[in-house]
Amino acid sequence: MGAFADEVYLAAGVKRWPLEIAERLLASPLPWGPPAYALGVGYIDDPKQPDQASDFIELAHLVDGAYERHGSAMGVAIQWAMATCEASRAAGSWRSVSTQDLLDMLFLIARGERFTDGLIRSQEAMLREVMQEVVRRVHSDDPPVFLPRPKML
Repeated sequence: MGAFADEVYLAAGVKRWPLEIAERLLASPLPWGPPAYALGVGYIDDPKQPDQASDFIELAHLVDGAYERHGSAMGVAIQWAMATCEASRAAGSWRSVSTQDLLDMLFLIARGERFTDGLIRSQEAMLREVMQEVVRRVHSDDPPVFLPRPKML
């Protein structure tokens, strides 16, 4: 890894990060986001087609503290996530990004779907790269440590 401790804080009540859900998402070609809806146009994607939106959104919400680490305003946090992803993809490596930050990116994009219909589907290729990197790290000789949410003072 890098100079940082590869620790991930899980959401309240979460005891382990479910690797099996991540691997199932990656193995399936079904879209990760819900069908996009445009006001005045209707559904852009067929809402009757199957997707993996509920599994992706559930998995993305199992981490804690993304807003505290990357900005309490959704716009600021999303900008951080997109800029970090673009820089890592341009560099051809996710090594400078902690596993916590990778999972924070997934969380922030999932939360952003509430404000920007179709965000998950539009960023799915990048989200799949992020998830692949997390899964690779979990299977590595030096996996990240998943910790319960720290107690608030």
